[in-house]
Amino acid sequence: MSRARLAGLGHAPAIIALAAMALALFMTTPTGGDFWWYDASRHAMNGVFLRDFLLEGGLLHPLRFAREYYQQYPAINIGFYPPFMYIASVPFLAVFGASHAVSQSVVALHALLAGVMVYLICQRLMDRWSALLVALAILALPEIALWSRQVQLDVPALALLLCTAWALIHYLHTGSARWLVLTAAFMGLAMLTRVQAGYAVPAVGLFALFHRTPQRPPLRTWLAAAVFFLVLALPSVGSVFYFSKVTGNLAGAMPDMPALWSWDNWTWYARALPQQIGWPATWFIIAGLIAAVATLRAGMPPAAKVIAAFALSSWVFFTIVSNKEPRFNLPSIPFLFMLAAWGLTRLQALLGRLLLLALAGWLVYQAMLFQVPVAQGFREAASLAQAHTPPGANVLISAHRDGSFIFNMRADGRRRDIGTRRADKLFVEISIMRQLGIRDRELSQDAILKILDDQNIAVVVAQTGYLADQPSMQQFQRLLEGGGKFSVVGRVPLQGDVRKDERELVVYARK
Repeated sequence: MSRARLAGLGHAPAIIALAAMALALFMTTPTGGDFWWYDASRHAMNGVFLRDFLLEGGLLHPLRFAREYYQQYPAINIGFYPPFMYIASVPFLAVFGASHAVSQSVVALHALLAGVMVYLICQRLMDRWSALLVALAILALPEIALWSRQVQLDVPALALLLCTAWALIHYLHTGSARWLVLTAAFMGLAMLTRVQAGYAVPAVGLFALFHRTPQRPPLRTWLAAAVFFLVLALPSVGSVFYFSKVTGNLAGAMPDMPALWSWDNWTWYARALPQQIGWPATWFIIAGLIAAVATLRAGMPPAAKVIAAFALSSWVFFTIVSNKEPRFNLPSIPFLFMLAAWGLTRLQALLGRLLLLALAGWLVYQAMLFQVPVAQGFREAASLAQAHTPPGANVLISAHRDGSFIFNMRADGRRRDIGTRRADKLFVEISIMRQLGIRDRELSQDAILKILDDQNIAVVVAQTGYLADQPSMQQFQRLLEGGGKFSVVGRVPLQGDVRKDERELVVYARK
């Protein structure tokens, strides 16, 4: 048996353990159309759209198909978000059908990829069993485990950033043209998944251009790598410029966020770290970073340099960006944890292994006990709406999580003749999110009724109190409750981790 095959078999126990961890995360994730994060359903719907585009005639008339599909299922935002994760989900959706579970499984596979990459990177800096413990601990960190259980872009983008770091480390060790091109490809795919992954481009470029390597690839390889990266990354960059008004506000002018040069801004993610990963992991990172600094006189291997550069550039980038949430800084966490683990195992190998064993065990245990947040009621409302909608008629949804309702209308699959319309598109104007601006259309009840007639609306599903401060929405609510045009056919309570104003969905049928 060849040396390469023997080396591969040596990794098998670790990969099996990581696969078991990823499977456990998936199996403990609710997948009944009860998306918690408000745009998770839209990410799932984007993949379903591409699936339907390929299998239902979209290639023959692409513009007409896309226009008609959005008219029927207005919960698609490809373009505002890069498309790679949706493209990756198409084969699974094509084989297993459109469902929440299939979309979630694609995220779980990316979580597995992330764990494998952490293991492969860390085994360059420590023994294999310690590297496995680091990978298991990272997958089980509260913030990583949470977003591995949501149909979101964060973990898939993180997995591809880790692939980029892994390929870059190989390039620094070998100077091989193959690894240079792979580094460029993974970096491009990371940006094609989530444009914020571009924070790593300067670090990758500086390492590739100026770090000493055993050999240097020819100029044509550099050009090929650059073209490869640009072709993959340009759609995301183009989207940023196209939506520059919105992305500019998110990057530099979000309400209720600290000023750029304030102390609160530059310590925001440091203060959020215990919330993201828990206090035991926070103290582990603090101790490990101190150990890493204490051992710097012995030098830093290329893998440690790359890890440190990715952690630092991520932290700085997301600190500068005005819009802040704990999940936005997710790419920093695995690199910080790996750097800390390297510092501790380098300073005292046995102590580092024991700490990793205890911490990984605790984190995995906690991850399995964690109650994954859900927002329930939308699948039931979709079924009720379908039961009361005549053939060829449409349903109007008025709710904060309208994407969940629309996804369930499509995933149910029984009433593909029904179209869905959104109240927040017909009666008000919202710029992506309410915080960035909302404008009322100043519609009377008669004007609203005409819109409903023009849109062939037979059933309305309305979240009580949604956008109730807008005059047109107030008129809309009075029209529904007046009793002359609509009658209540059902009420569905909204349960789980929902906002205080999300109490129920009321289903109205046209008289």
